[in-house]
Amino acid sequence: MGGGTVAFAFEGVRRARALCPGSAGEVLQGVIGGREVLVSLTVDRFSEMEVALDAGVSSAPPGLWKSRKALELALEYFKGGHLRGRVTLRRRRGLPEGKGFASSTADIAATVGAVAHLLGQRIRAEEVARLALSIEPTDGTFFSSWCLFDHLRGEVFLALAVPRYLGIVVVELPGEVPTLLVDREKLRQHFERFSRETEKAFELLERGLEEGDLALVGKAATLSSAIMQEYERSEIFFLLSQALQDIRALGVNRAHTGNAFGVLFDLRLVSLEEARRRVSEVLRGRDITLWTARAIGGGIRVVGT
Repeated sequence: MGGGTVAFAFEGVRRARALCPGSAGEVLQGVIGGREVLVSLTVDRFSEMEVALDAGVSSAPPGLWKSRKALELALEYFKGGHLRGRVTLRRRRGLPEGKGFASSTADIAATVGAVAHLLGQRIRAEEVARLALSIEPTDGTFFSSWCLFDHLRGEVFLALAVPRYLGIVVVELPGEVPTLLVDREKLRQHFERFSRETEKAFELLERGLEEGDLALVGKAATLSSAIMQEYERSEIFFLLSQALQDIRALGVNRAHTGNAFGVLFDLRLVSLEEARRRVSEVLRGRDITLWTARAIGGGIRVVGT
């Protein structure tokens, strides 16, 4: 499906770094055709992981147990188990955690990509998905295109176009929602109740991406967010959705299992700086953090040794 293959290998490499983008939540998430799926809103903020082959004892910073697990799985997968205890792991940059920005997925995928490069191996996005899913449910930000992705089984149903000119003002709320603590069964039941509406949202999204119609993309995102609003009420969503026309925004997306929203803009009409100012006015006085991003394609990027 165009997931891409990482294939950078140089003999004698003892250090490798790789990037993987995160997301600003999802454009869409729910049940379609009886399967729970999502479309990640992949953005230009990255996790960067570095691995190094040292003679001493292996190490990893505290709190990176998922990345450490990814390191061990990748070494085993690439027949490098004999190097266990000799590889150090470092996160050079990351994404806010527990918000719904695919931070763990980005860390895991970047770690796997760095190990592949270190060992001179190739890695396909589908292989990354299998390794990541053995740790926790995953996002689809390591695929080069946007895709309709079963994040619980690691299966891609449909590759989608990557939108041009889509800007996002990210609204980050206080608090964290750890991925592994999400009540998956309760959430699944909610998604099943609104499966028809989710299918409609996906029809809008697919058409919008195919035709380059960002207004349809915004409508799809807002509909999916409204479905989640029935599960978990948020004043922020209400305020943003009511202000869309006034601030010339396309729509509102959200981190369906996180603690953030995104306000979507057509960058041909509104600059990111101006978009941020408008959203700040709407949410004046609220306990939030704002940052801006652009929608991009995903995939692991090896950045050097």
